[in-house]
Amino acid sequence: MQCGHRHLSGMTLPRIAWFRLERLGTDVGRFRSCLYRWVIVASAACELAQKNKPSTMLSVVLQCPIHRPSHGLHGLTVLDDETIEWLLNICPEI
Repeated sequence: MQCGHRHLSGMTLPRIAWFRLERLGTDVGRFRSCLYRWVIVASAACELAQKNKPSTMLSVVLQCPIHRPSHGLHGLTVLDDETIEWLLNICPEI
């Protein structure tokens, strides 16, 4: 019987990219919505372009005009070169 270790997409990424990918996948990070839930900031509203919407993982990946990856969720799924570069140079809020 062969021991089948399953390699997850992204396991070979540099540690910081893997860490950020995990934060995005769990929606737990330095997003304003989390900081608000943890009573660190007074509002969950995005301080950038979307002042009336909470800053969440999805808002960053899908809507943020400043920080979203060029290929959105699809890029995070397939981990293309541009998305890996985005993970390595992502904003410090994540």
